[in-house]
Amino acid sequence: MKNFLALLTVLAVFNPAYAAELFASVDAISGSAFLSDETGKSGAISAGQKVYAGQTIDTAADGEVHLVTEDGGIIALRPDTAFRVDEYRAEGGSGDRIFMSLFRGAMRSITGWIGKHNTSAYRITTPSATLGIRGTDHEATVIDKAGGDEPGTYDTVNEGATILKTPQGETEVTPGKFGFVPRNRSVAPYILAKQPGFWTRRKLRIESRIQQRKEFFRTRLEQMRDDRITRLKSARGSQAGPAYGRHAAAHHPERGRRSAGNKQLRGHRYAQARQPRRAQPEQRRHKARSKSEHTRQ
Repeated sequence: MKNFLALLTVLAVFNPAYAAELFASVDAISGSAFLSDETGKSGAISAGQKVYAGQTIDTAADGEVHLVTEDGGIIALRPDTAFRVDEYRAEGGSGDRIFMSLFRGAMRSITGWIGKHNTSAYRITTPSATLGIRGTDHEATVIDKAGGDEPGTYDTVNEGATILKTPQGETEVTPGKFGFVPRNRSVAPYILAKQPGFWTRRKLRIESRIQQRKEFFRTRLEQMRDDRITRLKSARGSQAGPAYGRHAAAHHPERGRRSAGNKQLRGHRYAQARQPRRAQPEQRRHKARSKSEHTRQ
């Protein structure tokens, strides 16, 4: 048992992925893509691979990566994209969150149970804006070089709604519209009058599979969430084991009361033992006065 615990400690220290929160699994890949951790260590991505909070995915010019998140969501990373998982927690409670960064390129995001139950716990940060949701299927794009479209953050919605935010204001994006935040101009987000040019130029190889996967997970979100809550409760219960020490009172009230009484008694005895010795002469003078009065009588 000691050897096993020591192994866990070593893994947590030397393997950042082990210590981080599991974010997603690679559901499909086309072309080339790479996964790197916070230390800069990088490697090619393969189907079935695990992705953890703190890791970054870079797709090549021919690369597409589809992820299935632990809360039943889908992330589709487009060619020439740089994406990072900033924070993630999926335990089925109020502490769940999914915070991501899109540095360049494009990503389609279909939210899982986190976005369904707590929209404020979902956020995408880009170089010029932040995106929030109202339960959605949307696509965010970051253009970092002028090539027919102005550099900045674009967002379009397939289902639901998103909120584009900057220090200058915010704008709601609804289905069929394109919201935009310029990269080099400090203005509030706004809705474009027409579809941007990159939208018609893009070429995706494995996009057709997403709708089927979306429907598959949509019907299972609540069950997945309930299963996660049950597994976590079971795991925490088995780790707790017998209650001793400071936790004993919570499991054994009578033992806790006895323990409290014993502590009080020990404290009283300790206080008596710590009484200063200079009090003793006063006690002797009191005895002497009592003896003198008795003699005079």
